[in-house]
Formats: sequence, C-alpha cells, structure tokens
Amino acid sequence: MRSDDTIIKDAVEAFIPSASEGYNGMVEETVSFLKAREIQRTKRTFRLWTPIAAAAGVIAALMIASTAAFAARPALAAEVPGVNGLVYAAARQEKASEADCERIEELLKEAFRLLAARDYPAASRCFRKGCLSDSGNYLAAAYLDHLLMLGELHMEDASACELEISGVDAERKAFRCTAVVKLELASKDGNSQSEECIVELWENTSGLHIERISFASEDYLSYEETYKRVFGTTPGSLSDLDLIRIDNSILAYSGYLTFEESAHMRMERWNHMLSNLDYISADPNEEEVRYDIIQAEIEKANGEITPEEISAESIASRLIYRYWLGGKTGETSELSDIMERNEQTDLFFWDAQLEADRVSLGLLKPLVSVEERQAEIQEVIEDTDEILKARFYVYTEITDGVSQGVGEEIVLTLRKDGAGLTVIGFDREVGDGIYIYSLKPLAERYKAQGYSWQEAGSMAYEAIRAQLETEAEMYPAGD
Repeated sequence: MRSDDTIIKDAVEAFIPSASEGYNGMVEETVSFLKAREIQRTKRTFRLWTPIAAAAGVIAALMIASTAAFAARPALAAEVPGVNGLVYAAARQEKASEADCERIEELLKEAFRLLAARDYPAASRCFRKGCLSDSGNYLAAAYLDHLLMLGELHMEDASACELEISGVDAERKAFRCTAVVKLELASKDGNSQSEECIVELWENTSGLHIERISFASEDYLSYEETYKRVFGTTPGSLSDLDLIRIDNSILAYSGYLTFEESAHMRMERWNHMLSNLDYISADPNEEEVRYDIIQAEIEKANGEITPEEISAESIASRLIYRYWLGGKTGETSELSDIMERNEQTDLFFWDAQLEADRVSLGLLKPLVSVEERQAEIQEVIEDTDEILKARFYVYTEITDGVSQGVGEEIVLTLRKDGAGLTVIGFDREVGDGIYIYSLKPLAERYKAQGYSWQEAGSMAYEAIRAQLETEAEMYPAGD
C-alpha cells in the first residue's frame, strides 16, 4: 500500500515540472524533518495531521524550489497555477534581449498584417486564446481598421498592405513582455501616418502570444469617444470580429457623411449595411444593438425626403425616359410640359435631337424597349423658396438586344411655382457621350467667339449632325 506521503509527493510532482537534484534533496530533508517532529505528538494527532503537515511542507518546499528552477526558463511556469505568480513576482524587470525583440517584431508584423487584411480567425492565433475578442483588443483592431479605411489601404493581397513596424522597444519580466511599437501607415496618395501603441505579450512553451494592444494617441481617444457616443458604451467581448466592419461603417455614416450625402443615398447605404449584418454570425444581442442603430438611421433619412423632392425625382426620371425614347422612335419627345427652353437647358434639347438622329440616320439600330424607372436625389445643391437645384441619379430600363438598363448622373435646377416644378437648368458633369465630349465643349467655344447661346447651340448641333451623317454613310447600323 502506498503511504500518504508518497501519494502527496506524486500528486505535487504531477503538476509541477521536475527540479534539479539539489532541490529534490532539499525537499526530502524537509519531509524527513516534518515526520520527525510529528512523532512527538499523540497518536491521534499524528494520524490526523501528519498527512496535512507533510503536504504543506512538500508544497511549500516545491514552490520555493520550482521558483528558482523556473527562473532560467520562465515560460515553463506561465501556465502552472500557483507557481506562475511566484516566478513573476521574483523576476526582475529588464531590457528584452535582441533575440526577444526580433521575435516580438516578427509576431507583430504577422498579427498587424492579418488584422489589416480583416483575416480575424488567422489573426486570433497570434493572440493568447480568446484575447483578440476582449474589449480593449476589439477596439484596437477596430481603430486600426478605421485608419486603414481612411487611407484606403485595404488590398486584395494582405501582404501588400502599406503598414510597417518601424521600431520595437521591449522590456521583459519572467514570461511577460511589454513592447512600445511604432507603426507607419502609408496612404494611397503617398503620405504616411505614424501611430504608437503598447503591446503586452505572454510566453509559454508554445511561443509568444499577444495579450493586449493599447493605442493612446489623440486620434484613438477621439475614436473611442465617438464609439461610446454612437453605441452607448465601449464594446464588450464580442463573438464575431467581422462586426468591426459594420461598426466602422456605422461610425462613418452616422458622423460626417450624414451631412454630406442626400437622404436617398444614406438610406441606400444603411440598407446595404443591414444586408451585410445578416451575413454575420454574431450573438443575437450584439446584432440587435447594431440593427436598432441602423434601422433608426433609415427611418430618420426617410423622414427627410419631402414631397417636393419626390416630385423632383419624378420629373427627373420622366425627363431622361423621354430622352432615351428618341433612341427607340427616331423622333424627339415633347419636353415643354416639364422643361423650359433657355440658355441653361438649350443643349439638352439639342442632345435629345442628336440621340434621335443617330437612329433616323441609320447609324444606330432602334432600341427594343424603353421604360421609365426611378431617380434619386444624391445631393441638394441649393434649396430656396424659388428654386431647387440637385444632383440626381437616374435609372432607365433600356433593351437594345445586348444591354439592359442605363444609370446616369445629371444636375437639374427646378423652378417652384403654382403649377409645381419646372426644369430651368440641366447639366451633365460626369459620364460619357455626345453631350460631355462634343456638344457642350463646341457650344462653349462658339459662345467664346461672340455668338449668342441660341446660335452657339444650333451651330454645335449642326456640326455634330454633319459628322453623324458621314459616319452613317461609312458605317450603317446594319453592317
């Protein structure tokens, strides 16, 4: 039968790594001393307390011995309960060796590269188990993602991310290291931004692991305050780090973009964000917080769309529908009921005529079908009691045998009067086609030469039509 002493000794040795022979001798001496002392007590006391006293002595001796033994290899003690605290307390704070700094830098390069690429499952392997999802690390990862978004640094290939570590200054105490790390972030336009962070690391027998990343710059503190304001608190330990992308989108769109984009555009963005949230497998409570914020913003944006803007969007979609209808019939549509012909709209009339001419001349085959769809105000440029000037995105359903649908951006100025809204100004600032590349530049040249706007528009139209006639003879639509 095994004695109580043997059982206790085996149990302690099972969870504490072996010490040197000298330390084992110390343990044996301590056990012998405790046994000899217990013989002087009564039989009953001996039976009751000897195993406990022996256990206490063995454990105490082993703790002291192992503390010294682990001093040479503190990583062995990192996961041993009871011993790790003694080893850490007994260790001195000292400058990390050059080899340690190199290992730390390699680990951080890999971790930051994966965080920049939003590969959170892989990045979590650089952290102590579960640490990346902790509140502080989640916010640090979200802030890094925010910086990369501002600099437009997310690449298809994570290794190409312009994020570099320019310096690591580390100290070590037993199995823990603290490193001051300087990050360099190169933006798309070639400018760079530096961020300094403190990284706490923990080492066990399997290697170095990150425990915490802490930023302390003014930009980070501002980001943290914004997060608290929008979400009501800083994040807890989150189940899915893909929420970072949703969180940063919410912060961006509920901030400055709210004042720069139209209600329609904001609704479109918020709805897109809502659909992205559906693909994330987060805790239902975490999803609900974000769902409520997004839904509130959608309702807010929807409430900003006035009946007047709805009417303006209807006119914009009708105007462009009639423009493309000329590509089906070969004749220009009637526009006078919604658009006044003046210096600011004249070129649109000529542009609509040229669209119809390309079909009537045989340069293009007639469109198979044209259907009016929708228009949305992207930006209100001016809104007074007399006029509404806005940038619209208009989508028209068009079928020509190959393509289906045309989306375009236009700028309209509408006069407000008792009859409703009338278009008194038209322009295209982006896109392609005759209006931007031929008609408008040619008319402006004629006006610069002293011709009236009526003469300049007519002359520009005639010059372009003559060119279309030549092209139609050379390249008929049927050939």
